[in-house]
Amino acid sequence: MPSSMRTAIIFSSLILSTFPLCAVNRLESAGGAIRIEVDTTNPAQNEVVSIKEDGVWVPALLSTASPTRVISEGTPDVVHSCTIKEISAIPSGLLLREDCSVGSLEERVLLTSEPDVLAVEARFTPKASIKIRSVEDRYDFAPGRRASSSLTSGLVDFVWSQNIKNEADDIVPNWSFKSPAVMLQQGKVFTALMPELSDRHSDPLALDLDVTSDKLPWLSYGAVASQPYGHSYFRRSPDAGPRVVAGEIEYRYSIVASEQPYKLGYRRVVRRLWSHEGHKELLQSNDLQQNVTRPELVTFDDWRTDTWVRYANTVYRGFDCGNQRCGTLVSNRNSEGDWGKPAPDAWFNAWFQTLRSAYGWYLYGQRSNNKDIEEKAESILNLALKSPQDHGAFPTVYMLNTKQWIRDDGWAGYADDYHTFCMSWTAYWMLQWGKNLTPNREKEILAFVRPYGDFLVKHQLSSGVIPSWYDSNLEPRSEFRDFNAETAASALLLASLGEATGDHTYANAAEQAMNFITKEVLPRQRWFDFETFKSCARKPFDFYDAWTAQYPQNNLATIQAAKAYLQLYQVTKNREYLQQGTQVLDYLLLTQQVWNNPAFSPKVVGGFTTQNTDAEWSDARQGYAAVLLWDYYKATDNQEYLERAVAAARSTFAVAPWENWAHTGYLDEQGALTGFHWGPGSALTSVEMMSPTLGDAFINLKEKQGVGFNACSLRNITVIGHSITFDLETFPSSRSIKLRFSGVDPHTKYKITWNGSHSSMVDGSTLARDGYVVQQ
Repeated sequence: MPSSMRTAIIFSSLILSTFPLCAVNRLESAGGAIRIEVDTTNPAQNEVVSIKEDGVWVPALLSTASPTRVISEGTPDVVHSCTIKEISAIPSGLLLREDCSVGSLEERVLLTSEPDVLAVEARFTPKASIKIRSVEDRYDFAPGRRASSSLTSGLVDFVWSQNIKNEADDIVPNWSFKSPAVMLQQGKVFTALMPELSDRHSDPLALDLDVTSDKLPWLSYGAVASQPYGHSYFRRSPDAGPRVVAGEIEYRYSIVASEQPYKLGYRRVVRRLWSHEGHKELLQSNDLQQNVTRPELVTFDDWRTDTWVRYANTVYRGFDCGNQRCGTLVSNRNSEGDWGKPAPDAWFNAWFQTLRSAYGWYLYGQRSNNKDIEEKAESILNLALKSPQDHGAFPTVYMLNTKQWIRDDGWAGYADDYHTFCMSWTAYWMLQWGKNLTPNREKEILAFVRPYGDFLVKHQLSSGVIPSWYDSNLEPRSEFRDFNAETAASALLLASLGEATGDHTYANAAEQAMNFITKEVLPRQRWFDFETFKSCARKPFDFYDAWTAQYPQNNLATIQAAKAYLQLYQVTKNREYLQQGTQVLDYLLLTQQVWNNPAFSPKVVGGFTTQNTDAEWSDARQGYAAVLLWDYYKATDNQEYLERAVAAARSTFAVAPWENWAHTGYLDEQGALTGFHWGPGSALTSVEMMSPTLGDAFINLKEKQGVGFNACSLRNITVIGHSITFDLETFPSSRSIKLRFSGVDPHTKYKITWNGSHSSMVDGSTLARDGYVVQQ
């Protein structure tokens, strides 16, 4: 056959019962990849070929039938499968012309610079007077599924979609494109569909995925209109259709098809999402901190004045408690956790963690040499330490008017029960106060935390799980007794307590708890915490998506698990914990937004959504995730984690004071105003923790990388010897910027050049101690 009629497609594994690649006439292993040479002269032939998996050649079906399905209006609506009429070679790929009976389709299937990625461009032209419901490309997953599954072994080894299904017709619409992809993996065989985010954002587009309904699992992407229902699901619209522009319906996407480590193919997608989308969006967002309703707030100093001086003092309540002064930054929620009857309160909760916000407030007091703020912040620690303990367990909500302690949030928990998630997160922050802010009180803090640690050790089950809720007799509630992912929060506390006391009992219990997470939670990603079932996206504890074979999951527990793995690594020096932690962190990052969706008023890059049965953008938990990513950057020097940490830390300010944006997923409006802590308080606490090292902008000289942190962007960083050059863009443009560095040699001088024309010589010891101020 003439070489001009032969097109080479390279996959790391061949995994799809795929779109027409024509007849395969050659298959060979090429450096871990598989090379497929396609004969474009014979498009009608089906071939059974083989792929190599774990050293064994196994059969896989290559189908040359088109994957495109068109649904037109009818009673009922009619499904049309397209038929290939012509295939021709074009530069870097194939051009397919297809007949779909109600229109014609042209698809370009293109090679890319990535050996395991194909780019697909689809253009459908409907016939006149035909109303089209959807046009989408659906691919069967050739490795298939297992005949049965268990709690630790699924029908496929890995499956992911941002939204799971409540009904068979549910989809993942463009309103859910935070880190958009659908993924399947069986063994080492991995595939993903990834939308092209530069497509017209207002077009109705959707991903879909199904594991169980047909002979083979499948995934799809295309022009599909959606309809929201419930809280918060989207189904295929029975009335609307795709947007037709100049007589055509268009969409673009990528196919990732690779041999990947067992169950870890999603990490390939996470890396690609940031390198292709998030990195450039962050560089273009030097104004990310600018608030959508108060545009005068831009820099961290603007936010410090507004949050720590104005807002915090407005919601602070101080009162005498014995021979001490106690205090709180109130959320004004009632004892049942809602806002119907607001009352001054103190919440030491997984969400509204007053002690964490007070930690940031204290740091600001130190930074500004404001002793009054330091004393007010420490009064919140005083109150937390006054919580009455029962064999170590303690209530986490205090109502000022009634002087009453309540054990748990009565809205998303059980008010009469002790809740380990909230107790462990509070005790963890007590230890942070003693370690970093008030070492003179460490003995007092340990006197409170150790009995609680003993409580956890006593009630830990042989599996490693730590039950979540305990009644007044300290008997565990059946819900979340034998299985929960909240165990990770207690593991974090126990590992930290073991480090603080040197008592291996706590560290051993932490390891046992995280072994439970490793063995029982990770295999099917069952991230069950209280918010998964009892918050606004309520559902039965046995909820399961039988179509995509996924469980509901919430990322509060995922954040705590990644934190606990890292803490165990730091305590034990066992690198397996670091490796496991980065895998969990990368899974968490599938819920981080990698672009500024133009459908929304604020910039949302770097923000986090919450779970796979809710739909909000830029939820305040991103403040927690920012410090987590920052800690992993310090442990790994992974530049992506640094950039993601910065994007997460800045993202809350764009939507503050609300806890999130577009709670429904699709309306351009603010979310709920749940108080100081789940908004600017938590966000600015993260900034206070990161700022001493990052300054306004940061360069790691060893890694020759850096990032703009405070309303600025850093580009084109070059480090050659002791010469440092970079481009800096600030918002507003006239600001001076404090640049911080790591990896500085204090015994030499550095030449610093920025924006191509400014330069100066700086002594290394000065650079390490004081950084460098760039005067614009």
